[in-house]
Amino acid sequence: MSDARPVRLVVTAETSAAVDEVLVRAIYLARKKVTKAELTDALLRVGMRHLEETATELRGESPDVPADHEARAPEPPPVVAAVVTSSEGVLVGQRRDGKPPWTLIAGEIEPGESPADAAIREVKEETGLRVMAAEHEIGRRVHPKTGRTMIYLACSPTGKTDVIVGDREELAAVRWVSLTEAEQLLTGMFEPVHRYLISHLGEAPHESDE
Repeated sequence: MSDARPVRLVVTAETSAAVDEVLVRAIYLARKKVTKAELTDALLRVGMRHLEETATELRGESPDVPADHEARAPEPPPVVAAVVTSSEGVLVGQRRDGKPPWTLIAGEIEPGESPADAAIREVKEETGLRVMAAEHEIGRRVHPKTGRTMIYLACSPTGKTDVIVGDREELAAVRWVSLTEAEQLLTGMFEPVHRYLISHLGEAPHESDE
């Protein structure tokens, strides 16, 4: 309505702190400088949905999301990425869809499943390799391209290191690669994973071009 007046929202200190936590990521996703007030307004306009949709709103684009989005599309489960290392290098797979071309062995954590159990299962299903997973995570993040929560776990073979393509619909190849090859194949490698590979594969880090 033309005579509508803006309403100032009064928020709690807890809500304000929560907005502060996502402000930096909102700036990254929106690809422009965003103030806290602009972020709050955008969150309200899109109904407090995912941050990626808020960034779309901040860019002035239409999110194109149905009104009942939250009811029909629950948050997807986290994805565990197995960082499997041995004397032969780190285990990687070539994706058939090319998104991305090469990746660590990874998959969704099933309901009631621990990240460690999921990592062990995914590696066995996709490569035929039996591994044990570390109790502590290398790290976790919200993936900058997919928006999915990623949990990275160190794994090591419990026996032979022979591998096969266990999931031919998803993977075209699986193989062990050196740190140098991993740096070339795994574009946008998570820095804690990179540091872990440097320490476990015994190779010196390469200078960045950036």
